[in-house]
Amino acid sequence: MLLARYHYLRPELMEKAKTRWPKLNLDFMTIHASKGQQADYVILLGLQQGKEGFPAEARESIIEQGLLPQPEAFPDAEERRLAYVALTRARQQVWLMFDKAQPSVFVGQFRELGVPMLRKA
Repeated sequence: MLLARYHYLRPELMEKAKTRWPKLNLDFMTIHASKGQQADYVILLGLQQGKEGFPAEARESIIEQGLLPQPEAFPDAEERRLAYVALTRARQQVWLMFDKAQPSVFVGQFRELGVPMLRKA
């Protein structure tokens, strides 16, 4: 299962991969849509900083900000919960994909927690 914060992060090669490896059960969905789903292996895409990053910098419009409860004191609390949803979809293993030049703050926090990091040589 491939997961991302936004629909537009769906890899363009998904259909080609499905044709090349037809026995591979390969699905893409947003993290929100993955609630209640599980897969043996999960790849979390889009863990970078910036306007379109994860955690999202601006999540609500002005109208939504007025209607929703006030933000929590803990930084990015709702986005952290969403990241937890993504991480817990994997039964066996999860891979976190991020831009080395602009990694998400979550990547640094995972490192501080001792989460193993593999680097492509």
